Amino acid sequence: MIKALFLDIDDTLIARGEDLVPDSAMKAIDICRNKGIKIIVATGRGYYLMQPDIKDRVKADYLITVNGSCINATDGTMVKSFPMKEEDYLRLIDLCMKRDYVFGFKFDDSLQVYNHYEEFAGRYASGSILKEWISDNTATRDYHVTHGAPLGCFTYSTNCEMMEEQKNFPNLKFVTAQRKFGSSECFDAEVNKGKTIRWLCDMLGITLDECMAFGDSDNDLEMIRMCGIGVAMGNATEELQEASDYVTTGINDDGIWNALKHFELI
Repeated sequence: MIKALFLDIDDTLIARGEDLVPDSAMKAIDICRNKGIKIIVATGRGYYLMQPDIKDRVKADYLITVNGSCINATDGTMVKSFPMKEEDYLRLIDLCMKRDYVFGFKFDDSLQVYNHYEEFAGRYASGSILKEWISDNTATRDYHVTHGAPLGCFTYSTNCEMMEEQKNFPNLKFVTAQRKFGSSECFDAEVNKGKTIRWLCDMLGITLDECMAFGDSDNDLEMIRMCGIGVAMGNATEELQEASDYVTTGINDDGIWNALKHFELI
């Protein structure tokens, strides 16, 4: 019996660059919620970078954010975080400043730019992300001191050369965000959506076999494999489709509705 749905956002709940959850997906989520099934969002975004429709209509019971580095309650309150280690983020700051990279850190409550704010915001703020959601900390570069450890680092570098630093930071995992823009990000290597789902399920008293996950990209792999049923959207990467238990139709072709119908949850 499925007791919890875990749903990625971009290209799973909302088409990339758009603002609204498809009506069929929203209807399916509401049916499941009314049956007592917990609705949990699991995304690479921070809570502060989510489309308003996720907060206003989906109203998830919990939100796993920043690729599993944080768990937020419905109202955004932090429940649990898995931050970067001090030695790692301090070395990253030193490295990025020496190379004059455009970079910032994702925290539980904000995205703080540490170098070249206008360039960072100009690139990062696109589609459903607004510039005013991105904070300028270039004057002091001290948010990690005043607030606490960051959850991840986002960098723009020529030809994604920052990715070559993986060998020098064994405690971190580096992933390409958008290679054509030279963007990459890194976070604690022990953190991913799947492991955070396990932690949350233990807290809620739900077994992993009682969970169903929906995703579209490779950062959803651990989540898809962790849950009892893993569903890949029809627009998902080839690797994710191969790892899933079921491949539904695309996000704009009632993918979530069709999968939940297939498994007789609606």
